[in-house]
Amino acid sequence: MMQALDLAAPTHLTEALRTNMSGGKTVAQMLSEAAGRVPFMALTELNARLGGNSRDLVILDIREKDAFAGGHVPGARHLPRGQLELRVNNELPDPTVRIVTVCEFGKISTLAAATLRDLGFGRAVALDGGMQAWREGGFPTEA
Repeated sequence: MMQALDLAAPTHLTEALRTNMSGGKTVAQMLSEAAGRVPFMALTELNARLGGNSRDLVILDIREKDAFAGGHVPGARHLPRGQLELRVNNELPDPTVRIVTVCEFGKISTLAAATLRDLGFGRAVALDGGMQAWREGGFPTEA
């Protein structure tokens, strides 16, 4: 009888199946946990620190290449989230430096900052609100 109804699959079926089968966490749970242990940097603080001592702060844009090329925080380095664990030691040899991760909305950068902290970069933080908030705030970008 159910097959005859020809119903579409629920919108989050894949995530629910994966979570149930593996006993893992949902994306919402991972974001919530990361946000609970990762500090955020305010837009105004980052703006005030632009142009300062580059050894003291690394701005790490973790968006994909096209998004980065379209406009990013001045002085930001590009390291896509999907390559973070593979390239972090070459890109960020000093684990004591302050790192601010940047994505479009501030969610993926929170996960990236949590990952960096797990990898020993204890001063990693995420930009509050991401690039969307940065642009909406009228802060400078470079392409």
